[in-house]
Amino acid sequence: MYSMEPDDGNLKLSDIRGRRGDRLEVYNTVILAIATLAVAWCAYQNNLWNGIQTFKLAESNKFNRLAQQKTLQGGQSFQIDEAITATFVDAVLQKNRDRIQFILKGVRPELSKVLQDWLQVYNEHDTTAPLHPMVMPEYKQMLDAKNLETERLRDEGDKAYKEGDRANSITDRYSLFTVLFSSVMFLSAIATKATRRDIHFTLVFVSGIICIANLVLLVLYMPLASK
Repeated sequence: MYSMEPDDGNLKLSDIRGRRGDRLEVYNTVILAIATLAVAWCAYQNNLWNGIQTFKLAESNKFNRLAQQKTLQGGQSFQIDEAITATFVDAVLQKNRDRIQFILKGVRPELSKVLQDWLQVYNEHDTTAPLHPMVMPEYKQMLDAKNLETERLRDEGDKAYKEGDRANSITDRYSLFTVLFSSVMFLSAIATKATRRDIHFTLVFVSGIICIANLVLLVLYMPLASK
């Protein structure tokens, strides 16, 4: 006579498999939750860095535009200085004191000082004396100061451009992490539909490895942006 009582060994094996399946579901749910949060975080950082890129490139354009304006203003100012200097030298050679004083009072202060300094050292009989005010060291220093300001603006523009380019690179990397974590979500979603236990385990294992590797890279190598 056969016993109708269930086999204890089969029950235990079924319970073990059931518990393993439950654990896999828990692991899969945790991986899916982490991947979802990571996608949201990467999208948030992507938007922040994209904003930084936009502002830095706009800042670079502003500094380059200002540098170009300084260059144009410097060229125009030099041409005006040439005309004033030629008139001033002509007045000195003609010994026209009224004209000399009129020019000294009418030009901008820094150029007036250069003209006065040249007038003090000029001697028509001294061949070593500066021939005209524009070869005076003071005038060259004035030009160098303007050139330094132009170079400073260009350097600021280059610096802002490099920062914008770096922000663009970081934005691209966050986009890549978004794709990678989305693949983890995809694998986790497929795992919930797998009927075979070995396929279910493989999908959960692979998605977990990818998720952990991406998290490590994200924490160690990706810079954070703030508002």
